[in-house]
Parts: sequence; structure tokens; C-alpha cells
Amino acid sequence: MDQLLPIDINQLFHRISEGDEEAFGILFRHSVSALYPFILRMVKQQAAAEEVVQASFLRVWLSRDKLPGVEQPKAWLYKVVANECYTWMRKEAREMKLRAGSGVGEEVDDSLSAEIAMRETRRLIAEAVGHMPAQRKKIFTMSRQQGMSIPEIADALGLSPNSVKNTLVLALRDIRQYLVRHGRLIPFVMLLAGWKIFFEMIGPFPFGRILI
Repeated sequence: MDQLLPIDINQLFHRISEGDEEAFGILFRHSVSALYPFILRMVKQQAAAEEVVQASFLRVWLSRDKLPGVEQPKAWLYKVVANECYTWMRKEAREMKLRAGSGVGEEVDDSLSAEIAMRETRRLIAEAVGHMPAQRKKIFTMSRQQGMSIPEIADALGLSPNSVKNTLVLALRDIRQYLVRHGRLIPFVMLLAGWKIFFEMIGPFPFGRILI
């Protein structure tokens, strides 16, 4: 993981402990590529690995007050993800046992419910984007639909990269608040740091396939 972190991980931990969401996003983006293969080897399923990634970094955020006292940050991160893997595997074992005892009917019902929930989430996000101010919506859709990077968007619109980044953060906050108002509870730190995985997991929106 050393080559993936652009700055000292202890410094990141200190910033995160003070509630710095940007530092949390940096930690996520630059460590998840090293942690993900380890997680996938343990849980054997891509969807499960993505679930563990989200749970692990949510755990990091919720434990941020303890980060300054962590003496070996990289080992601590691996311990966190390993614990979340074991938690997922225990939950999966319980669910498999229940499914074996009750037949496949409930499994089909659960899959249908999950698909309906995904569709509703996609619809709500599309609505949230539609309610955004014009410039915010434009920058967000340039990022998502056209796959443009922050510097590319800044250059195209004659804005500073920081202005574009701040606008994207506001767009994500708009989406999160809209989802919360409609009963979809997604922690903002997960939407902020894990937005690529999150939007890939929920799939295409009604206004077309868009990638961050």
C-alpha cells in the first residue's frame, strides 16, 4: 500500500480524526485498490467484496477518534477489513442455513425486493440531479455521463479545479439529503469517498448509464 498513498498515512489519520472528509476520501481512493484484492480472496464474490469495502471504511470513519493512537496504520486497516470479512462470512453462513431450512421462495422474494429498492434509489437520484442548480447539475453530469476528470471539467468551463471539486461535493450532498428525505439512508462519507463503487453498484439511472 506504500506506493498508493501520496502522503504520510499517519498525517491522513490525524486529519480524519478531526473530521476532515477530504482526507478520508484520499485514504479511500488510494488504499482501496490494495485492500480490494485481499477482501475478494476472502469473500469470493464481487458484490460481497464491495459490501465489505463500504462497511470497512464506514468503520474507519466511525472510529476516527481512535486513529491518532494507531501505531501501525496499514496493519490496522487490514485488520479492519479482515474483521468485516469475517462478519460478512458469518452473516452469509446464517443466511444460507435459513435458506436451506425455508426453501428458495424467500430467496427469490429477497432478490426481487433488492431489485425494487435499487430501481427506486436510481429514480430518486435522478430526481435529485434534476432539482440541482443548473451549473451544479452540468458539472455533475459531465463527471458522470462523459467520464470527465475534475481538471478536464475545469478547463472546459473555465473554472478552477477546486471550484469543480467543491461543486461535486455539493452535488453528492444534495443527492444524499434527497435520499434521506425519501427514506434512503446512505452515510455522506460513503457517498463522498466511495461514490464510484456506490454508483456502479446501483447501476444505470433513468436518464442513461453514467459513470464517475
